[in-house]
Amino acid sequence: MRSIIILGAGIMQIPAIKTAKELGLFVIAVDRDKNAVGFEYCDLALDIDTKDIDSLLRFAVNNKYKYNISGVFAAADNAVSAAAINEQLNLIGVNSFSARYSNNKSLSKQLWLKNNVPTPLAKEVKTIDEAKNAIDKIGLPCMVKAVDSSASRGTQKLERIEDLEAALYEAFMQSTTHTALIEEYVEGEEYSVETVIYNGKQYRFGIAKREYDMLPLPIETGHVNPAFLPKKTEEEMYEVVKNAALALKINNAPAKADMIIRKKDNKIMILEMAARLSGGFHSQYTTPLSSGMEPIKFVIQLTIGDIPDPETYTPNKKRVSLCRAIFPKPGLVKKIEGVKEALKIKNVNQIFLTIKEGETISEYKNCAHRVCYVITSGDTYEQANYAFELAKKTIKIYTWSF
Repeated sequence: MRSIIILGAGIMQIPAIKTAKELGLFVIAVDRDKNAVGFEYCDLALDIDTKDIDSLLRFAVNNKYKYNISGVFAAADNAVSAAAINEQLNLIGVNSFSARYSNNKSLSKQLWLKNNVPTPLAKEVKTIDEAKNAIDKIGLPCMVKAVDSSASRGTQKLERIEDLEAALYEAFMQSTTHTALIEEYVEGEEYSVETVIYNGKQYRFGIAKREYDMLPLPIETGHVNPAFLPKKTEEEMYEVVKNAALALKINNAPAKADMIIRKKDNKIMILEMAARLSGGFHSQYTTPLSSGMEPIKFVIQLTIGDIPDPETYTPNKKRVSLCRAIFPKPGLVKKIEGVKEALKIKNVNQIFLTIKEGETISEYKNCAHRVCYVITSGDTYEQANYAFELAKKTIKIYTWSF
């Protein structure tokens, strides 16, 4: 039996683990949390930090033949670790160059600007003086970002120079480089574009509209799948994504992009790209629910050396799916009610809670602080949205504020 290593075993990795099992693979799931929920579904659980490349390589090399390790799936933000294993075991998948450059917002930005891929201007800085000099050139407002973090950790919109020091501190703390990115602020609508580059060809898995309403903190409150863009705009967006992926030398790996359409002139620009599939329950749930396509299955088949089934990238539905977060007041969770009742609502597909009674909801500073997600679908946006609003009213999370 062939095996696959799945890097990550949290809630969002369960679909990948289950899909790999359905394909007849022996699943080795890795997560630093020994109580990770995904461990329940795998064949072998390894409580190793997915960023601990030395330990991962040691396991992979020592057990390559014992488990017939045939592929690696980079769930969550683990492309660098996946690339290291791929190259050590000569497996198909993301390479170290693509993983390193896509994981570092400054390096990817430099490549895109060099290759004329439209993207906001930015400068990497390591001191407050360097940041002030960058802002003199880029202007305010601007974005201050952690260089190599995800889930909007260490990222915020800066409107006043007086707030720079605090913003830089957050970005430095969330960056392994201990540097920050000062990026031109672009006003416009944001989108998540899911693609995979397989043998040099771009496979398209849809575009979702991203929703925000907690600025200056760029916390995504949800997304709508599909985005309902004009066909011409979709084609232009996919082309920008393809050029961005080529600049990063991505091949036989996902190329998931965060995009924006600039309000003042409708220019399509890329903000970031990850050499992995999307999180946020996008590739896991809303894409299969809305289009019937299965990007996770496609990537798993690719990485174990199989030819992906055409059904994985061929739409067979035309529905609408939403994933939105519910934001209870921060504080100690006293009681949670209504989840079972909400799941019975027509067109409600999934509800995910990452908090329990007796635990604490932190102040919302980034996407990782979200604690409740509702996934709905319908034949129309109105049906999916109505189901979400009903679920939101039904779910009650009572907290005691400190």
